[in-house]
Amino acid sequence: MKLSNLILKAIFGIAFFSTLLAFVISIVFQYNSFNNDKEYISTEFIKLKKEEIKREVLRVHELIEYRQGLIKQKVEDKIKNRVQQAYSIATSIYEENKHKKTSQEIKYLIITALKNISYNEKRSYFFINSNKGKAILFNKISMINKNKNVWNLKDIKGTYIVRGQSKVALENKEGFVTNYFIKPDLNDNIQYPKLSYVKLFEPFNWHIGTGEYLDDMIYKAKQEILEEIASIRFGEDGYIFINSLNKKALVFDGKKLEKPKEYTNTKLYQYQLDAIQNRDGGFFNYEFKKLNSAEKFKK
Repeated sequence: MKLSNLILKAIFGIAFFSTLLAFVISIVFQYNSFNNDKEYISTEFIKLKKEEIKREVLRVHELIEYRQGLIKQKVEDKIKNRVQQAYSIATSIYEENKHKKTSQEIKYLIITALKNISYNEKRSYFFINSNKGKAILFNKISMINKNKNVWNLKDIKGTYIVRGQSKVALENKEGFVTNYFIKPDLNDNIQYPKLSYVKLFEPFNWHIGTGEYLDDMIYKAKQEILEEIASIRFGEDGYIFINSLNKKALVFDGKKLEKPKEYTNTKLYQYQLDAIQNRDGGFFNYEFKKLNSAEKFKK
């Protein structure tokens, strides 16, 4: 009887131990499997997020290039149209008065009509020169009675300004020229790069033109592009940030900054500089707060 009990207890013990061992092995196996699945899911999730982030950055890069070209074309069209309008005004005045007034009187009427028209904070204005080098309407001032010769006028790069304009007008009737010139609303005596369009006015052998300062064009283009990029959102918390190469934040925390601010996180900024050394860009990890939050998360 006692032997039977011992055998039953032994069998029960072995069975219990075997079951417990199988359970423990199963738990360990499931735990390892769970960790493997977790690592796989995490790896795949990060891979998908990297693809999404890269896709968005490349899309913004393409947007910038597209918008740059579009804005340049838009500015060129605007300058050209303004000169066409000025030419139409001058032609209308000439045709209306050519049998009633002297050439000098007609010239005065044309200059008077154009000299007070300006754009872009008075930085863009009409100019008129004769194709023999005499200033007619210069820096918004009538030169009709001053006999000012500007044929040898050079910019800081040594380019003959009026000679170049006359050459385009006489050879092509109209076209773009680029040179350097002061901004009339500033007293810094600095010459800035300027894109101009000129058109031949045959009755008086003049060329009429206007232009835009390239740094103003670039600044406006940047502001428009930054505004557009700052509004981009993707995924749950995705947004675009932009920094300059002289350590200034331009689009920060999903907002275009009114004034660029110093990028204070030197270590994080260095991560970015290291990433762009690669022609195709690169990824880096850090901690940062989400939009509209003060708490930091792995990013």
